[in-house]
Amino acid sequence: MSIKKISFPYYQVKAGENLRTISQKFNIDSTKILLDNHLAPKQIKEGVFIILKKD
Repeated sequence: MSIKKISFPYYQVKAGENLRTISQKFNIDSTKILLDNHLAPKQIKEGVFIILKKD
């Protein structure tokens, strides 16, 4: 059995975080985070996995 490595940098949103704090923490524009993940700002909540791409 082999495990495939995830090719995208996934991040699980932690308690107390929101789009703004994640954007600042990783220095990625908040609009880019939303577009890359096809989410609305209110959908960024604890436990959700999101893709963080800097390109």
